[in-house]
Amino acid sequence: MRTGLCISLLLLAATIAAGMVSAGEIGRISARYVSAAEELSVMTEKHDWERAAQTVAAYLDSWRDTVPALQTLINHEDTDSVTLSLLQLQAAIRAQDEAGCFTACAELRENALHLYHRDGFSWANVL
Repeated sequence: MRTGLCISLLLLAATIAAGMVSAGEIGRISARYVSAAEELSVMTEKHDWERAAQTVAAYLDSWRDTVPALQTLINHEDTDSVTLSLLQLQAAIRAQDEAGCFTACAELRENALHLYHRDGFSWANVL
């Protein structure tokens, strides 16, 4: 009986620790793409299209490297929405469409925030 209880407590502790680590990592990734949206919004205001195109391409490449591991932790729809926002932003930058860029930046920011809020380690998500 005691052995079973000890094993159960160890597994519970390991599960909670893994949840906290993954929530921290998802929070870091979320913050990175929220700041990317803000950075690209500033570049759009300045009409720095060439630099914005290079920056969004770098973020998109980084995101594509991150997605396979991230999809093991969170919902595919959430990662797909960030991917779509980045692609829309890239298209708007190529077209030098200021309104489209601002809209895509807002969507990217909201979708990136959603990654963390949806899967954050909180009582609401545990229950």
